Amino acid sequence: MQGEGIIEELVLLDGKPAARILCAPSLIPAPGRYLLAHANGSDSRPALYPSVLAASIFSTKSFPDTSASAGGFLCAPPIPESWTPGTRLNLRGPLGHGFDLPVAARRVTLIAFDDLPRRLLALLDSILRQDASVALICGNPPDDLPPEVEVQPMSALADICNWADYIAMDAARGSLPELKKMFGMGSPLGVRGEAQILIRTPMPCGGLAECGVCAVEGRKDPQLACEDGPVFDLNELT
Repeated sequence: MQGEGIIEELVLLDGKPAARILCAPSLIPAPGRYLLAHANGSDSRPALYPSVLAASIFSTKSFPDTSASAGGFLCAPPIPESWTPGTRLNLRGPLGHGFDLPVAARRVTLIAFDDLPRRLLALLDSILRQDASVALICGNPPDDLPPEVEVQPMSALADICNWADYIAMDAARGSLPELKKMFGMGSPLGVRGEAQILIRTPMPCGGLAECGVCAVEGRKDPQLACEDGPVFDLNELT
């Protein structure tokens, strides 16, 4: 699906610029899914102008469309430096596979291994609606977390993984070798419930060209993050 969005305002999240984007409800990406976004007037010929490749953007929180204000979502950082309030965006998506929070989950863990957890926080509204307990493990927890979120240090990883019946993770593609050691077969770190992981990697074609830039080494075969992910079941990769 293609449509238009407009940047209503820029906000700072964890010291990094993010954007509140107004758009049609059908364009709001579910947790873990993404949009490809071009500012109106930017060139979209990546082979000639790599500096203006579409940005892959994720939601950290969505907003309902009400009579008082238009709907949209808060885009997780980072965003292109050229974006300003009032910028009109050409949007394509939502694309890819997102997180699949089980309706029966009652103990949820969110783990951000090497970045801020804003893409994971898009799950919070759904987690809290089903009255689940939620723990967050990350190096730099945000200051604006709801009181229901219990923040734990990375040293508590083993205990929290054993406690949770659903785990959502966020990691860069370059972290996969370490994650395979951490969670792979024979690892002492057990995962009791379901676990999914968002792999952050450039996805310039959004599945149109199968260019291979976003290839991820799976447990059996290579996977394309733009189509097969960017959210994968953990056992598909480790």
